[in-house]
Amino acid sequence: MKSAAPRVGIVVQRCHSSITGGSEVEALHYARLLSAQCQVEILTTTALDYVTWKNELRAGPDLVEGIPVRRFAVTIGRTPYWHQLHERLIADHEPRKHNPAAPLARPWSIALQEEFIRQQGPYCEGLLAYLEQRHGDYDAIIFVSFLYPTTYFGIQRVPSAKALLVPTLHDEPTAHLSAFRDMAHRVHEILWNAESERALGERLWGALPGRITSMAVGVEPAAPLDLGYPYVLYCGRIDAGKRCDQLIEYFLSFKRAHPGPLKLVLTGHDHLGIPQHAEIVHRGFVPEGEKRALMAGAQAFLMPSPFESLSIVTLEAMGQRTLVLANGACAVLADHVERSQSGRIYTDFPSFESGLSALLDEAPRDAAQRDRARAYVLSRFSGDHIRSLLLEAVGSCAPSNRPLALTSSPPV
Repeated sequence: MKSAAPRVGIVVQRCHSSITGGSEVEALHYARLLSAQCQVEILTTTALDYVTWKNELRAGPDLVEGIPVRRFAVTIGRTPYWHQLHERLIADHEPRKHNPAAPLARPWSIALQEEFIRQQGPYCEGLLAYLEQRHGDYDAIIFVSFLYPTTYFGIQRVPSAKALLVPTLHDEPTAHLSAFRDMAHRVHEILWNAESERALGERLWGALPGRITSMAVGVEPAAPLDLGYPYVLYCGRIDAGKRCDQLIEYFLSFKRAHPGPLKLVLTGHDHLGIPQHAEIVHRGFVPEGEKRALMAGAQAFLMPSPFESLSIVTLEAMGQRTLVLANGACAVLADHVERSQSGRIYTDFPSFESGLSALLDEAPRDAAQRDRARAYVLSRFSGDHIRSLLLEAVGSCAPSNRPLALTSSPPV
């Protein structure tokens, strides 16, 4: 690597090859794309478990898929105290469900907001000290996911001119905290995953400099996997936050109304406790090639999550010419379906039932709709296109060793 190559640090809450979705995958993906033309290092924690953030990996230098990684021990993980704060935030956010401009039921001072962020974990004193002391080693520092203290407190430790934020933003109570709005205004530029995410960000945080960079999607065609029975597919983290419990409930209700050989196949780590049922098949963690083959062979791909900033697995399935049935509560998923003119969305069980029935009828015979799904992904999410956008963002960061001028915020 030439010494003149831009030096890029990527800060993310955890990084390991066993993590198969979310902002962690996006961070590693950006590192791979940039590594051909930049000196890239991922700065992260020793945690693997996103629920507790306990220290499980060795602190210090490491390699993940050939990318240099520097790990720091977690100082504060997630405790019952944070869950109490979270319950209070959800209750205090209730007025905003019907009026986004309404104040919280009880005001949250900046001190309380920062306590909430810190106690959520992973709070990492070593990482923050490193950023404060060594930010001069990098021309640009990319912070991935707005939600975590590695990002919120990390941005406070580096010059604004070097900070790029990949928010992976969802419309959730936490995103409405004014501390995150102020954080977004401290950085040089925002790197959005989708136009609908940027619209949400500007509604919550105001006008911000930035661009849509998104992610590159693997679209190598795979031979459909024959499991000996027709199936619909879900891939990703299996937990209640992704609404996998509702997906299973809806699918079993669908099968009671529409008996037949169709099964629901799920891949990924089970954090939910999948019920034992003849109609449900859990294949656990699968290699990428097998995942694509499962997507290619599925009657439809199901994405129940209401909180997605892009949903790579949905785009990967579309790249395999597989029609998707997605939760319409997620603006990003609804946007993929509308712009591609393929697939269906649902908002409740009746629309799930009608949407899945339509896809099961259309998928075998509507080649044009399946072609539109693949063309949508090919036209927007190629690796070369995403890399060029990332390089432009990195190049826009002016080298600076000036200390960041912190600003105070009023409570929400």
